[in-house]
Amino acid sequence: MSRANELQKIREILQRRRREILSANAGAHRELSALKNQERDPEYEENAQAELADYTLSSLMEAQRREIMLIDAALRRMDTGVFGDCVDCGYEIPLERLEALPFAIRCEEDATRHELETRGGHASAPTI
Repeated sequence: MSRANELQKIREILQRRRREILSANAGAHRELSALKNQERDPEYEENAQAELADYTLSSLMEAQRREIMLIDAALRRMDTGVFGDCVDCGYEIPLERLEALPFAIRCEEDATRHELETRGGHASAPTI
């Protein structure tokens, strides 16, 4: 399969994931609204449980928002013809990396280097 066909397949995966996130996010919003609108029991434990549920849903929605931003940025790069090119070295990012991390903007080598530079030389997991 050609690189163009592979990139089209990745675009479809990103678009599908975006739809899934938006659907899940709408459900999370409904759940959060229901939690906020329910009458709170004066018992501390129940309030603590409701606050934990509220925090968990809020964290989930924030993670979903960040993923949507990454997907939208990847789709914009596709539209402008730069998707799959490393922002540092300009070489094509291997398809295997793009399939695993469709938001990747750097090849693995440059991602590792960037991570080391931003973390002050401390080794850690590479960025996308």
